[in-house]
Amino acid sequence: MQTVIKNGLLSLTLGMVTAAPAAFGDTFSGKINGHECAHAGVTCPVDRLDPHIALERDFVLQKSDGNYMFMPNVPRDVKVRYALSTAEVKGDLNSRYQSIDVDEFRVGGKVVWSKAMAKAEFANFYSESPIPGR
Repeated sequence: MQTVIKNGLLSLTLGMVTAAPAAFGDTFSGKINGHECAHAGVTCPVDRLDPHIALERDFVLQKSDGNYMFMPNVPRDVKVRYALSTAEVKGDLNSRYQSIDVDEFRVGGKVVWSKAMAKAEFANFYSESPIPGR
């Protein structure tokens, strides 16, 4: 009986420890790179003025080991703005699709996009009257 209780408590404790990081999200860092380039194993665009940026359909967070992760809930224009920058992303990883449901997107230690910021802007945009003075 004691062995069953001890094993049950051990399983419960291990389950709580392994579940805890998922509840708070993980932090990932890397360089913002064009998806096609990351897939080919190269870094591009060459610089921020490279016309190649227009040809990239999406941008990914590429880690130092070469692996990359999609960030589907971050608008493309935000990712383009920080192409080639080192970024830190906080969110939940979907390991099956190698994608992150991003909560915060940081560059240079500053939050440049977050779910909360996007929600506030959306609410502000739709709460304002389209006709001045109303």
